[in-house]
Amino acid sequence: MYENKLSVVYDDLPAARETLDRVREFVRNHPTVYCGTHTPQGYENLEAKRVIDLESPVKTIPADVDFSDKKASGKYVCSVCGYVYDPAEHDGVAFEDLPDDWKCPRCKRGKDKFNKA
Repeated sequence: MYENKLSVVYDDLPAARETLDRVREFVRNHPTVYCGTHTPQGYENLEAKRVIDLESPVKTIPADVDFSDKKASGKYVCSVCGYVYDPAEHDGVAFEDLPDDWKCPRCKRGKDKFNKA
């Protein structure tokens, strides 16, 4: 949205461009909360009711996970909001040992939305 780039998934390029242009025009003329799906800010923006400003993009906050050692960290990352479940911060309880109905503390989505870090 901020960079005015089309998604990589579309069937009709002209229609996709027209739609993005119309959305950006709407945002310029109406206070709109941006719930981006690829950054942790989507949920936070909604909760704080932060209005998008296309001329002043917010800084993306990546998940705090180190992938450099290529060993299993035991951490899991929510694919919706970027929350990192770290067993060290939860009395050593492994993600796999959480109850099936456990929910992300940030966005309230289920365990099925988490990926191994």
